Amino acid sequence: MAQPAVRGTEIRVLSPGSIEDFHAHLVRLDRHSRFPGEDDRAIDVHCLGLVAAGAILIGAFVDGVMRAAAEIVPDRTARRAEAAITVEDGFQDRGLEQDLTSRIVDEAQRHHLNQLRIQEQNATRSYRIPVFQLQVLSTASA
Repeated sequence: MAQPAVRGTEIRVLSPGSIEDFHAHLVRLDRHSRFPGEDDRAIDVHCLGLVAAGAILIGAFVDGVMRAAAEIVPDRTARRAEAAITVEDGFQDRGLEQDLTSRIVDEAQRHHLNQLRIQEQNATRSYRIPVFQLQVLSTASA
């Protein structure tokens, strides 16, 4: 059964200096929620790799503490990316994955990525993102 939505959640893109919040979130994950083989030392290496790769990190903060997160890692062409979402125990099935998925797609569009694969805790989804969405705001007759 789904639990009630989390009130007071703030979803935001993290600055490179916020890697410590992201790291602390990954360490708090239970062993089942971590990606295979991710012990605390592997998390250190993973976070350093994200910074080196120029990953886009997104956090879902509940009462000022990151309880769910997303990472977007563009490939060398900067046209495709892999993304992953993690949610701490006790905050699953409360809409945080959906909020993060939506924000990942928004960030992919903002960074002109056109292919995106998102690994969620229960599924893998692939997206094709239109690079440019042109809108006519007004027309002038000559």
